[in-house]
Amino acid sequence: MNSDTVENYLLRMEIPNEQLDEATWVLAPESLRDSRIIMKVSAPIVLFSAPLFTLNASSTGREALFRRLLEFNEELLHCSYGLQGEQVVLSGAQQLENLDYNEFQAMIDDMSMSLDRHLGELAPWRPVEPQEGA
Repeated sequence: MNSDTVENYLLRMEIPNEQLDEATWVLAPESLRDSRIIMKVSAPIVLFSAPLFTLNASSTGREALFRRLLEFNEELLHCSYGLQGEQVVLSGAQQLENLDYNEFQAMIDDMSMSLDRHLGELAPWRPVEPQEGA
């Protein structure tokens, strides 16, 4: 299996995407309005990641956020919520060598459904974006 096979899976699933380089794609499943899934082929695995938001020094309620993310993880099959530095992400990985279409689709579907169901509940912890002209 190689990047070409992964690209064929994307075409088969008809997921809108943008290829950034020979091993990285930004996926925009139609069910997601405000999120994207970044997929990177990095042998021997395929990494899937959806950066959600960055915590800042003034972020309050971190313990409640971390508890909620762990509770969400209990529901997930192929991915999990976590931290990369101060960035809250939803991520998963699959072995490239044995990745078949059904596993690939299951990962994308699990991430898409999770983001669709959970982003609203995570809104209180997302930093407020400054308004233009403010």
